[in-house]
Amino acid sequence: MSSGPKEPQDRVSYSTVEVASRMGVSLQTVQRWVDAGRLRAWRTPGGHRRIDAASAELLFTEMQNFARVGERARPVAERRLRVMLVDDSPIDREILEHLARTALPQAELVVASNAIDALVDMGRCMPDILLTDIAMPQMDGLKMVRCLAERAPPAPRLVVVVSSLSPQQVDARGGLPLGVPCLSKPVDPQRLVPLLQAFERGTR
Repeated sequence: MSSGPKEPQDRVSYSTVEVASRMGVSLQTVQRWVDAGRLRAWRTPGGHRRIDAASAELLFTEMQNFARVGERARPVAERRLRVMLVDDSPIDREILEHLARTALPQAELVVASNAIDALVDMGRCMPDILLTDIAMPQMDGLKMVRCLAERAPPAPRLVVVVSSLSPQQVDARGGLPLGVPCLSKPVDPQRLVPLLQAFERGTR
């Protein structure tokens, strides 16, 4: 009697195409995860990249958990707003947290120190609002915002970018998606706080 095809846990590796297809992301996103150390990989003598099966299965499991959390997520009107803050600077994270709590004292805050961790955690916490820096190691905030459109869980409904980069420097990195505001650092409370409060009013 044939044992049939191997189960995923018996596999040694996946191709980048298999990983991208199964997770619903682009090949570029898989490559970024490899570069950031989220996925272990190597190249065959023929030059083809292979993804370590154990690290891929771990990420597959996380994605499945994200989907289950998303299915259980209640409408915003029935729960507290969730805000994710992403910045590699501890001081800037503290400032963003203070401003977010000032604007939305009842909100749930989730803090990440880099874009890679933020993307992985995005489906778990299902934030309504994302506040992110641009210039960060491994993956910058602009790439993270673009990756959100590739992920299975829904993206935050409000994305706000904060940066010390000039508008010309932001454009040189590919620019921002339509409708995403960019606030200069140091962040002006008179701009950020009303923006967050207006979003909250719109969810009621």
